[in-house]
Order: sequence, then structure tokens, then C-alpha cells
Amino acid sequence: MKRQKNTKLFYSIEGIDFNEILEEHSRVKKSHDNKLRERGAKVGRIPHHLPLDPAKRQEVLEYNDTIPEPDFDDPFPKQIRYEIPSAVPAKIKKATSDNTLIKKYKYLIHNLIARQISSNDGKAQLNSKVLEKVFDKEYTLIVRTLKNLNIIECDDYYDIGTKSYGYNISANRNITADYESIYYPSKQYIQTLEKELQKQTKNNTAQAKENLTDGFYNNYIQSLSKLKLQFEDKANKFIDIHFTNNTNSKLYYQYIIEQYQNHNFDIKVPNTKDNRIYHILTSTPRLLKYFLNIKYTVDIHNSHPLLFVNEIYEYYKVPTSNRYLISLYIREIYSTIDNNRYNVRVKLYNKLKENNIDYPEIKDIPLDVIRYIYLVSTGQFWDKVLPDLNETTNGNTYNIIRQDVKVIMFAQVFYGKQLTSRGQEYAKIFKEQFPSVYSIILSFKRGLDKNERTVLTHKLMALESKLFREVLRRLYELKYSVISIHDAVVVLDVKENNECTPMLVSDIIEQVYNELGLLPDCSVDYYGESEMEVFLEKEKYLREKGDEYISKLRVLAEEDEDEEIRQLIKDYDNGKSEIILTPDKQDVMLHLRDAKELMYRK
Repeated sequence: MKRQKNTKLFYSIEGIDFNEILEEHSRVKKSHDNKLRERGAKVGRIPHHLPLDPAKRQEVLEYNDTIPEPDFDDPFPKQIRYEIPSAVPAKIKKATSDNTLIKKYKYLIHNLIARQISSNDGKAQLNSKVLEKVFDKEYTLIVRTLKNLNIIECDDYYDIGTKSYGYNISANRNITADYESIYYPSKQYIQTLEKELQKQTKNNTAQAKENLTDGFYNNYIQSLSKLKLQFEDKANKFIDIHFTNNTNSKLYYQYIIEQYQNHNFDIKVPNTKDNRIYHILTSTPRLLKYFLNIKYTVDIHNSHPLLFVNEIYEYYKVPTSNRYLISLYIREIYSTIDNNRYNVRVKLYNKLKENNIDYPEIKDIPLDVIRYIYLVSTGQFWDKVLPDLNETTNGNTYNIIRQDVKVIMFAQVFYGKQLTSRGQEYAKIFKEQFPSVYSIILSFKRGLDKNERTVLTHKLMALESKLFREVLRRLYELKYSVISIHDAVVVLDVKENNECTPMLVSDIIEQVYNELGLLPDCSVDYYGESEMEVFLEKEKYLREKGDEYISKLRVLAEEDEDEEIRQLIKDYDNGKSEIILTPDKQDVMLHLRDAKELMYRK
């Protein structure tokens, strides 16, 4: 889908009937107006012309910024309602014309879909104050109408000051997207919303500056401004090739491309425990990075398992001054001896003593902890810890790939909220190999309510943010244009980075981590036009082989009436599964997109 001049990506719903919407809107408005008349003599919004005593005025002001979205069955939120003995009935606003109403519905649906696509949980959080400014108070009737017609769904949950109601297009509706003129009838609403979004951007900028030093912020935003979609035509070609059965994913990719076209590059640093930096690149799918002006990226193997070594050292009260040499000698000794030999701790102790470090406590650190430190310091953690995937998936319809197991193990071990490994296959695998490490992990969760057992998650993310900001700061001192994606440094393909080599970036990462006693194992991924062309050829091959594979499955499903095969086809048609290459790259296979759902089907 190629963008023409003076156009904007506009979302809609296939086959939507606006006549039906207008009829339901009329019914909803009539019901709403009747309730206003019935209650008008007893209860009403506080008229601006009526005097308020100080207590009542303060009560209203206190709720001014925290008014929840109205209950359509009770138009007056309880927080700002009180008895007015002689209040007059509320005035009924003059009916909006049908054409204006349709414009409002079109743009609200467009905005809801855009937010739904870009959200992490598939829900569009619509702020009532913003909606009122864009659509006036009639937005309540519009939302109610769409809910009544099962066009949208709501999670019916908000948290004052934290979360607005979440909406999404109903699952039985098909979303469409196309570029339309920026002068289409909804332009007035776009302009109003953009003014509100500009205020939000200013707030994001102020918050980012508050959480970052001015020099760092300026260097980061300058580097980010040089990021661009370098191969736009090829990116659109890729989308047409890659997505055949997943409309939501396709729409999300198109949404991200439009963000690059519009140069929406503000950064966010929310006041959260992890203190991460968010921007357009952190939201960009991995496969779209081939089409950006990225030269290469440098990241760290098993990043969070490595960062946990810092918590291990804290747990055993290892002096900060000793940590680097302990990590270094663990790596050296473990690479030369049998892992099962119990004298590894004695060797460590002797090695430290040779360097004038008398630390007998090293003999008390469990062997599984030493093995863990060795594996994460050499980038071998996942290679050694992951189970034999062929055994794990034996007898299952879907193949589990390496990335699935990493996601599930993270969810069950480091970020899980349970206090036991019961019913969690990969937590058991980890516990069997690293019982002492597993016990340390649980120490961060014991004594806390289940919803509060994310302390370790935030600690690791916060440490990662701190380390990578220091890496970037040192690169900025060398006048390079670099940004980050949480656990990776992104080096842009711009002239000021001609002398910025992967070796230099890796060395700086190692220096920063070494100061904390950690030994990172870095990897480099290269980008550019040649890599992009190779990637596109692979996608074409995958599409061709995938179409053949799905066609054969459809024939088998009809001929044999095989329920298992029919489920495969159903999942594919619903966008739950995708075609990927087999590990040996010689064939294709179906793979569930959601690793957790894959586990439920085992």
C-alpha cells in the first residue's frame, strides 16, 4: 500500500452500516434525554451561575482531574453530583445533523482502531476529557451506540489517574485501512485531536527531560531524529508478501510505517520503576528494521540472566571490588575443567589468592550458582539450559521453537508470580539445573501479594537502563549518532558513524558491565541494502512454500475429515498461527504466534 501526497492512513470497518448506526444513535439519545428530564428537577450538574459554598466548590475542584467516564445509565458521575432543590431541567442540545454525526463516527472508529493497533494489550484507552474536546459531550452517545450494535467492546475497567476504559473492535468485525486525502470530511476532528496530542507530546518531553540529564536528552533526540524509513517501497512490498492471514499484524506494520512517514519521534521515559526509554524504534517490529537506515546493532546474549548475576553477588554479599575477578576466573576455570569436579571452588579460591585477594567465602557458593555465572558470562545460557526441543514437542501438532521456550522460561522463572514450580514445565527444568539460583529468585517474591511479585522484573530492567545509558553517554562523547532498544545499541547509517565500529561499541559495553563485575557476551546484527534484499528473497520463498503447504493441508482436511488438520487450518485462517522455516531451513511448518497458548495445547 503506497502513500500518495496529501493522504493519511485511515481505518474503518468492512461493511459498516451507517444508517443502522444513525437509527440506534437516535434511540440512545432519546433514552438519554428522557433521563435528563426525569432527573433535572432533583439532580443536575452544578450550574456555573449558581453560587457554591466553599466546601462544595472545593469538592468539585478536587474531582476536576479525576472524573471517570460517565455511566450511560447514570449520566451524572456521583463524585460531582449533589441535590439542588430548585434546579431547572437540563437543556437538551440541538440534534446534530446526520452528516456531521457520520463524520464523528468515522473518525472515532478510525482513532479507536489506530490506538488498538498500537497498544500492547489490543485495547484502545480513550480518555474522556480528550474525547469531549474532540467530539463534545455527544461522544458518550456515540460510544454507547457502538457498544449496543456490537461494533466495539469495552473492558469496563478504569483506574483514576492510571488507566482509562479500554475499547476494541469486536472480533466479528473486519478492519480495513487505506490512504485517504487529508482533506476528507473528518479533518476538523483530526486537527482538534492533534492539538491534544501535541499537549501530550509536550508532557512526554518534559517528563523525559526530568528523568534524563539535559545533555543526554539532547544527544538522544538528535540521534533519533536521524532515523528514517530508508526503503519504503520495499517495506510495503514486504508487508504484501508476508501477511496473508493476520489482519491485525498487517495493520500494525502499516501503522508503524505511517509513524515514520509522519516523523513521530518523540521519546517517553515514564516515571516507572524500570525507567526505560520508549520511542518509535522500540515499537518497531523486528522484521521492519531491515528497511530502516540502521548500520548494525550490538546486543548482549542472555541479557537479563546475566544481569541477575549482580543480584547473586548482592545475595552472597560478595565485595564489589572482587566481583569482576571472580566472574573472570569462573569463566577461565570452567572452560578448562570438567564441570562435575567439585574442586572448582578450591581452584577459584587459589586463583584469587594468587592475585592477593583472600576470599575464603567463595568456597561456600553452591556449584550450580558458579555454573550459572559461567554460562551467562559466556553467552551459553540458552544453549545449555533449553531442553531438547524434539523431545519436548514429540506428539504435538505445533513445533516449539527456541524463542518460544525463552519466552515461556522467562515467564515461569524470572518474571513469574508463582512461588513453586508446580505445573510449570520450564520452571522445573530450570530448578533442576540451578536449585540455589531458583531459590534466590523466589526470595524476591516471598512475602508479597501475587500482584506485587514483579520486584525482580523491575530491578533487572532498571539496571539494564542504567548501564545502557552509560554506554550511550560514552558514545556521545565520541560524537556518534546512536540510540538504544532496551538491551541493544543501534548504530545508524549516517556519515558521523563512519568510524564507529562494532568492536568499539562492544568494547564500551564490556567496560561498563565490567565495572559492575559482569562479563557480557556481545553479538552483532548487520543491516543495509544487501541484507534487506536477502531478507526479501527469503520472504518470497517462504510465501511460495507456505501457500503450497496450506493448500495441501486444506485438501487433506476435506478428504480425510481430520479434526486435527482442520484445527490447523482454522488457526491459520484466524491469524493465530504463521508459516515459518523449519530449524534446518529446508522446509516450512506451522507455528502458533503466542508461545503461551502453545503451552496450553501441549
